[in-house]
Amino acid sequence: KGGRDLSSIGELKQLFIKAVERVEADLREQGVDADVGLLADQRFGQDSLNAATGRGWWVARPVEVQGSRPLAFEHGRSIGSNLIAWPQEQIIKCLVQFHPDDEPLLRLEQEAQIKGLYQASQVSGHELLLEIIPPKDHPSPHPDVLYRALKRLYNLGIYPAWWKIEAQSAEEWKQLDELIQERDPYCRGVVLLGLNAPAAALAEGFQQASQSQTCRGFAVGRTIFQEPSRAWMAGEIDDETLIRQVQGTFVELIEAWRTARA
Repeated sequence: KGGRDLSSIGELKQLFIKAVERVEADLREQGVDADVGLLADQRFGQDSLNAATGRGWWVARPVEVQGSRPLAFEHGRSIGSNLIAWPQEQIIKCLVQFHPDDEPLLRLEQEAQIKGLYQASQVSGHELLLEIIPPKDHPSPHPDVLYRALKRLYNLGIYPAWWKIEAQSAEEWKQLDELIQERDPYCRGVVLLGLNAPAAALAEGFQQASQSQTCRGFAVGRTIFQEPSRAWMAGEIDDETLIRQVQGTFVELIEAWRTARA
């Protein structure tokens, strides 16, 4: 749509950095101990990755080909050679549409890819975040899909530093906590994904996760960025308005998180 073209995306991501800087400054002023950060890809976000690195932020970079199933990597199968150039503090983020009841050939292919990525992360020394999203249209009638997916990956000897999953019920969090604490007590924890859900729906998910021992926070970029980004790309709002809107939603979610945990 009218306004800006794709060449502006790098500029847009720099504005996100400014919004995150303001959120960090606000938290510091209030004496709140919290880590801020972002997920950014190499293709459109290299400048923002550079700007975010070296500040002590939580910074993660995706490696998967978006929407791939079976899982494929942006730089082909030799993922390890790409990781060599990454700053050590950056986290490898990989989204996998994984279901434990997938047809065997698909499941085995995806498991081999995940195992290869995990081994590459062990060699490079980078932390790995696995984002597990079971396909919604899967015909399997069996419950506990996410629990069984994580258990299956643990059984294969895959121990990511982080998991990223959808909101769960309080009961499901209890089961996941037990699984993670039993199988990998050194796991850094779980972050919640958002799937572009409205802030109010995410707040309910925070409430359900409030007693979890492993849930550490949230990474819900689209909820925070999508609408301001659309308006900015269309030329409807200026830089300062975008920064304020992104900052406002981020702060709202942090407050919802802290309220749930109070």
